Amino acid sequence: MFRIASLATFNAALALFAMVSVPPSQAEPCGTVHKLTRQPLNDQNFWLLAEHDGKAFVDQRTCLVARLDRLDQPLTLSDAMGHCATLGQGGPNGDMGWQLPTMAELTSLDSADWPRQREAFAEYKLPPLERSETDYWTRTEWPGAAGSFAVVTFSARTTVVHPLEATNKAGVWCVFGVPATGVE
Repeated sequence: MFRIASLATFNAALALFAMVSVPPSQAEPCGTVHKLTRQPLNDQNFWLLAEHDGKAFVDQRTCLVARLDRLDQPLTLSDAMGHCATLGQGGPNGDMGWQLPTMAELTSLDSADWPRQREAFAEYKLPPLERSETDYWTRTEWPGAAGSFAVVTFSARTTVVHPLEATNKAGVWCVFGVPATGVE
């Protein structure tokens, strides 16, 4: 009897872990996509958002929400994390939840869809459109290099990912984190 109770408890805990560990952006699509190509049914992959004070856009392919502004002034990793964490604070209508992206999230923003939408986003001078040698922090630790994190550079030729020690400085491009969920 003890083994059955333990197995039932284990299965319940496993189910609870599965529910809270899958972000809503993966559980529910953010837009209508074609089943085979996984692309939006229209030609507009990136959408400006009215929420987030009009300072963000969503990638309909990945459901990632990213800021339209970014900080090209180099900061250490700690300062970059602090910068993102403090965005949106300030009163009851604050839009908290900004954070540094993972390496996969940031590189996913380099899309072949940008040329079709260049005109709509030109005023924001986004790194995948402007192409420069500016490194941007991610929160992804670099394997095998203690104290180093992946940075992404949207260079003129391609997108480059390389390690940078946390004490060095790089630019900051914040994304909207998955809202915290609790157990009811």
